[in-house]
Amino acid sequence: MDYEYSVIGSISGNADTLSSIADTEFTYNKYIFVIRKIGNSVGISLRDTHSTGESDCKTIPDEDIIAVCKLLSEQYACTVSIRKGYEVYGNANVFNGGSDYEVIEEKWLSVEFDNGIARKLH
Repeated sequence: MDYEYSVIGSISGNADTLSSIADTEFTYNKYIFVIRKIGNSVGISLRDTHSTGESDCKTIPDEDIIAVCKLLSEQYACTVSIRKGYEVYGNANVFNGGSDYEVIEEKWLSVEFDNGIARKLH
């Protein structure tokens, strides 16, 4: 089985706000978040900085994800949503008796803040 960890999200707001924060980096408690314009939207992701092979996406505490989401939402007066989670890939049985290598388990923390006010947290 293989594990894939990720921290991804999006930032929604007016065009001026989005253009001012796109293509930047934001550091919080030693974790570096990359903010990039993708088409007409702005995405946010956690950049892995460990040379030991352990993913920052695996080790970052949920509390830091919530704090970053709230902080960016307050700072830029916009909606920010971030998801932290993992997917487990493994062999799954299929109808014809064979198997496919696919996601067999996943778990996500999803948070969303609008102007610093929690909209979704689970």
